[in-house]
Amino acid sequence: MGSFYRQTPLIGLLAVVYLIVAAVFDTALGKTLFDLTLPSGSVWHFLVSDLFLLIGLVLLYLEILKSTRSGRAQIVEHVASMVVFVGCLLLFLLVKQTGTTTFLLITAMSAIDVIAGFTVSIIAARRDMEIERVAQ
Repeated sequence: MGSFYRQTPLIGLLAVVYLIVAAVFDTALGKTLFDLTLPSGSVWHFLVSDLFLLIGLVLLYLEILKSTRSGRAQIVEHVASMVVFVGCLLLFLLVKQTGTTTFLLITAMSAIDVIAGFTVSIIAARRDMEIERVAQ
């Protein structure tokens, strides 16, 4: 389970679940899970699509944590994250059920995952080079 977690882009799993829900249950994403009356008197409607965004933000946090590790497995994970981003972008552009703001934001989360992963890797490599240079 540990290597599956380390090498699988979690946002990609979220995108697949979103696609399945959007394709099978056509109107499910617009359903209200619950209503909450705020102290201001405004009623907040929490939708299924909002749940996908909330889960996506948690998964993005986990993906950024995963990108702080270094090693050969991280290269595979970076490539997989890039494939997920390109897949999400193509789904957003070409599949009717994924042409929504919610899926666009999931696609943006996958792009942030790719950028953060490469950025963290570059910074870690630069730090390792500095440590190696000082050690010599």
